[in-house]
Amino acid sequence: MLRPSGMRRRLFGSAAMTFLVAAGLALLPAVSSADSRDPDAARIAAAKRSLEWNWTPPGRAERYGHAETLIHAPLDVVRGRVLDFSHYTDISAHFKMSRIIAYGADHTTDVFIRIGVLHDIVTLWDVTRFSPIREVAPGLEVLEGRMLPGRGNVRDMNAVWTMRALDDEWTLLKFDLLLKPGLPAPQFIVDETLRDAARDAVDLIHFRAQGTRKIDSWPQSDGS
Repeated sequence: MLRPSGMRRRLFGSAAMTFLVAAGLALLPAVSSADSRDPDAARIAAAKRSLEWNWTPPGRAERYGHAETLIHAPLDVVRGRVLDFSHYTDISAHFKMSRIIAYGADHTTDVFIRIGVLHDIVTLWDVTRFSPIREVAPGLEVLEGRMLPGRGNVRDMNAVWTMRALDDEWTLLKFDLLLKPGLPAPQFIVDETLRDAARDAVDLIHFRAQGTRKIDSWPQSDGS
């Protein structure tokens, strides 16, 4: 059986240890929720620009143009800009028209798109049906559009927006684009066209959501 003095020492020692642990935790540097260990965000922040390349996304069979950027704006703001289909004509001078032509009972949106290629010598058009945004995980949303068969002079078109909230103020935006022209074309020309179009697309959303074109300084994990 513990004596009163022993019990007091044990209680005092436990309380002192709890205090020291709490004090130590309080002195640790604050960690931003926009953790710099996120490899995608860290890569874009280091480059200080949007990044682009060609690849075959997982689960796909075709080569896409891919681009991604880091936006100093909340996810809901970025989402609103991505859904603003009528302003897709601002992506570049090659986009001649982007107009909503129908809404589906299943909440899909049909968008007529017309672009000029080869210095506007050739005009490509299609009707792309965008499905409702899917939340695949908390803070991770995907918007996908696919050409309606027979509605265009291209063989296929697929556009995939991926939006990921890094925290309440920062969003990572990715865009994958497939366009298969109806006429034969060298793969390197198709690759370059898709890559540049994807970069122009994310840069437009970046500008319209953030209000500036530059990549803002991204909070580091040491709280700076």
